[in-house]
Amino acid sequence: MRGSYKILTIRGISIDIHWTFLLLIGWVILVNANAGNNVEQISWSLIFLVAVFACIALHELGHALVAARFGIQAKQIVLLPIGGIASIEKFPDNPRQELAISVAGPLVNIIIAGLLRLLIPNYYFTENQSHMTIMHGHDLIYNLCIVNITLAVFNLIPAFPMDGGRILRALLGLKMNYIQATTIAATVGRVIAILFIAAGIVLINPILPAIGIFIIFSAGAEEYYLRLKSLVKGIKLNEVLMYDYNSLQANMPVQEASNVLNSNHSKFFILMDGATPVGTINRMEIIKAIAEMKYNIPLKNLVREKLESLNGDKEIDTVLEKLAGNDERLFPVMDNSHIIGVVNLNHIIEYLLLNRVNTKEYPRIRSLAGLLH
Repeated sequence: MRGSYKILTIRGISIDIHWTFLLLIGWVILVNANAGNNVEQISWSLIFLVAVFACIALHELGHALVAARFGIQAKQIVLLPIGGIASIEKFPDNPRQELAISVAGPLVNIIIAGLLRLLIPNYYFTENQSHMTIMHGHDLIYNLCIVNITLAVFNLIPAFPMDGGRILRALLGLKMNYIQATTIAATVGRVIAILFIAAGIVLINPILPAIGIFIIFSAGAEEYYLRLKSLVKGIKLNEVLMYDYNSLQANMPVQEASNVLNSNHSKFFILMDGATPVGTINRMEIIKAIAEMKYNIPLKNLVREKLESLNGDKEIDTVLEKLAGNDERLFPVMDNSHIIGVVNLNHIIEYLLLNRVNTKEYPRIRSLAGLLH
């Protein structure tokens, strides 16, 4: 995710923190300062905040490690002010596997809460804790225990695509196809999201509407891609190729490439080393290099991402997650180490619109095309 920075790696999974997390730290300091708390109290609050997000990272790691057991890789976990996101390669079509992956996160929080409970004196659960402050170790552990229980319960709310919503979809998926199950789970999620937004307005709590909006957009996006995946099933990449792509030589200096940009308005170019693709580049990266007066550096030095080429014999639905990362990004399609064309998500939608006009699927394709733009 853009704007995130790696803090550590666990079993090949990068744990990153988004820059907006600094806003949360600043807000905690501001609230404490406004309440007249001293440096020690502010320090305990920050320690508690870090501990909470460590538990959130473990929650997401639970999802990732169980997914890995089913051959589904997770490359990154990003910590945001509203929680954590595990970038799992894909969620399985098998509802039993999705059930196991989804339950893993809340289960981690329950285990953490159970372990913390062993460290808390019994009198903490018999005395009134309503005015508890985080001013020493026992207070912090007690509150962290409560937070983990809250995280487990909150994530089990059946609001797709939260864990509870995924659990609901997996259970429905045992009795019906995944598209129907997703539609029902997404609808339930939207209703709950609206309740979050309404509660946030009534309670003057900005966090609840933010969660509600996140649920609405995330559920819609996942439902969209699942429907698209069903529409492209059985279609191979070499059936939807574009042959009129634009390319630039990888060793071409930025200054020379700028002359090409004057008469060519493509957003992406394939970088070639002779007849072999070695990367893709966005025209804005070239324009930025020109603005920074890097006239003589070769274009290959501007490439930030490793080239991802696709096998023309593969079916589209098996690589849809890659294509969905950027609607317009070009991917070279190969056959025996030779480039035979390129493909992107926009063109696949166009292909479906042009070739499924007289089919019962056409209304669904039109609706997906509208959502794409």
